[in-house]
Amino acid sequence: MSSNGSVPDRQEDIIQFPDKTETVIREMCRTELCCPEQDLTAQINELFPTEQSLTQLDSVIAQVEEEIEDLDNELALLVESNASVRFEGEEALQNAHKAMEELEKSIESIRGKTKSSDEIVKEMTRDIKQLDVAKRNLTASITALHHLHILLSGVDSLGTWIERRDYCSISRQLPAILNVLQLFDGYREAEQIAVISSKLERLKQTLTIQLANDLKAAFQTGQISERVTDMCRVAAALEGNVKENFCKWFIDLQLSEYNVIYAENEEDGWLDKIDDRYKWYVRKLTDFERTGLANVFPADWDMARLMTKEFCNTTKDVLKKMMARRRQDLDWKLLGHAIQHTKMFEALLMKRFPAKNNIGFDKAIWIVFDDFLDVFIAEQEKTLRSFLEGCSNKIRSGAERPSREASTHAVPLPSSADMFLLLKKIITESNKLSSEPDALLKDVIGVVRMCLREYAAGCLTAFLHSSFRHSSNSTTLFNLMREESTQTRLTLDEQFLTCCILATADWCAETTLQLQEKLAQRITGIDLNQEMEQFYGITNQALAVLVQDVEGACDAALQTITKINWSAVDQVGDESPFVASIRSHLRNCIVCLRDMLSDRRKYFAHLCLKIATQLSHKFIGALFRCKNISTHGAEQLLLDAHSLKSFLLQLPSVNSAVAAKPPTAYVNSVNAALTKAELILKLVMTNLENPEEFVADYTKLLPTSDINEMQKVLEMRGIKRSEQAVVLSIYRRKLGISTDPPAASVSSSLTSSVSAASLSMPASASHAFNAVVSLASDGFADSSTSIEKLKRLEKLVRRN
Repeated sequence: MSSNGSVPDRQEDIIQFPDKTETVIREMCRTELCCPEQDLTAQINELFPTEQSLTQLDSVIAQVEEEIEDLDNELALLVESNASVRFEGEEALQNAHKAMEELEKSIESIRGKTKSSDEIVKEMTRDIKQLDVAKRNLTASITALHHLHILLSGVDSLGTWIERRDYCSISRQLPAILNVLQLFDGYREAEQIAVISSKLERLKQTLTIQLANDLKAAFQTGQISERVTDMCRVAAALEGNVKENFCKWFIDLQLSEYNVIYAENEEDGWLDKIDDRYKWYVRKLTDFERTGLANVFPADWDMARLMTKEFCNTTKDVLKKMMARRRQDLDWKLLGHAIQHTKMFEALLMKRFPAKNNIGFDKAIWIVFDDFLDVFIAEQEKTLRSFLEGCSNKIRSGAERPSREASTHAVPLPSSADMFLLLKKIITESNKLSSEPDALLKDVIGVVRMCLREYAAGCLTAFLHSSFRHSSNSTTLFNLMREESTQTRLTLDEQFLTCCILATADWCAETTLQLQEKLAQRITGIDLNQEMEQFYGITNQALAVLVQDVEGACDAALQTITKINWSAVDQVGDESPFVASIRSHLRNCIVCLRDMLSDRRKYFAHLCLKIATQLSHKFIGALFRCKNISTHGAEQLLLDAHSLKSFLLQLPSVNSAVAAKPPTAYVNSVNAALTKAELILKLVMTNLENPEEFVADYTKLLPTSDINEMQKVLEMRGIKRSEQAVVLSIYRRKLGISTDPPAASVSSSLTSSVSAASLSMPASASHAFNAVVSLASDGFADSSTSIEKLKRLEKLVRRN
């Protein structure tokens, strides 16, 4: 609807109002009969729900017409009032502009008044500041005049007091005068201040000379009174070294007698009478305090502490020069005596004078002995060497040899416990001697290492059986053969001694580890691993001696294998006599060794393992030396190998009340060694009509074998050298090895055998002997040139 009440003809002529205005308009148009958001049909149905309600149609129409009339009247009123409202709005806007202009004028007026107020305030504060400055200047002037008056009067009075020697007044006023003079440091260029300063400096010089003379005279004549205390206070107030010079003079005076009696060149000054030094000073200090002389000095001087400090410094210097000059006269007992009394004296001083002002007496004199503790190290090294020599002599003479009657099992030698007790004592003593125990401990550890190494070599290794300690570098094959043939068995006492050496080395290794852990708590980087390894090496050597003794006794039985004509064996019977001999010997030896090593079970298990494996390898070596073995002979040897394996598997618990299961490693080692022997014997029984099949069976049963073993197996079968070539050629082709001429084959076999012999030499003489026999079985030891070849072999071994 337009402003004149007509309805617009086009849709674009409809006036669009904001949403808020539209909302207000809709609220104004809402009446009982007019609900814009309601559907017209729904509204009609609501007014006339039934046919009977249509009777009210006239009244409803009348109400609608009445509402339309009211709306028209209201709209006409609004249109009329809209014209007057525009004029009223323009008038109100003009009034607002006028009010803003008046407000701006008021603000300008207030701003002007504010500026004038600031000027007034500045004028007022300017005067106040001038008054404050004047007041400060006046106060400073009055104070300066007052200080100047004090300084002038004090300087004049000081001159008078110096002339009268009035040290009481000087001690009270001199600090104040000097403090006031410091206030005029910035005015020293002023004439009057310069004059006063110069005068005061002259008075101080006069007072210094006069005071020093009077103080010395007072103490020299013994006229000690309160006046001396005042003089000391004056000395403390004076600048320069007045106090220090006097203290030094006084302390030198008190210690002058000491410097004469206990001088460096005096006999009473030597270390054997060091306690007299300390007694003298204790008496001096007691007299100093008991006579009241200490009370003469101001308390803050702490003259007794200063005098004690000088005594300690003097004593330390004298002792150092004296010990350096008479170093050859020093011994451990004398040095220990001096250190002990010094520590007692320092403990007394620390109790009397607790640390204060960076002056303490902990290790004040003690530290001088640190440079001479090499005497202690040398003495302990000498003591340990003497102890080790005594231990060796006792073992050699039998005084410390263990007795099987005294103990059923092997025990460590008593000397080992005595050695570690002695080492513990030395380490404990070193902690008491040095002012820096950790520094001395590093030198002590060197002595400990020496002791452990020499004990291991001189008291343990030296008493192992001599056949094991024979040098392999200087031993030829012929010497080894000669030693093998003349080797003697260990007696029960020698076996027991070897087991005791093993137990001792094991115990020493464990104790050395504990010692290393204890020392590492104090010093990082302590390493006694080499000494521990040396002891563990001795246990291995002792085991090797026992193994060599036990298995060496079986050599005779094993040699009988090579003496039997196995080609003549035509039936298989019971086990061969050599198996029973080995079983009988091992049963007796193992039972004794098990009892001896009952306290070292791990070593007994290792001993059984070594005996079983080495005996198994020797058995295989003996088999290789057998020639022309028949099928029945191979079956007999196979039976013997099985019997030997069954016995060796039960070796650790033979004749034991408790049948313990052997360790898995032991079972595997014995099985591996003797199973190889069984496989070799099975190959000896294998048909050789088809070389290809034989080689296939050989590589299947012995996959890790080589040409040399193949050749030995063929010799065990009695195959001639000419017939061996075909089998060996097939075997080489199977292994992928080029076929060599016969001479090269013999040379290769010789070289490998020599290498095997040279490698086995360090183990024992028995091994070297087996190597020689093995070489002989390879076919050259029984030839016409055997002597020449053995000589060449000996040269090769020496070269290796």
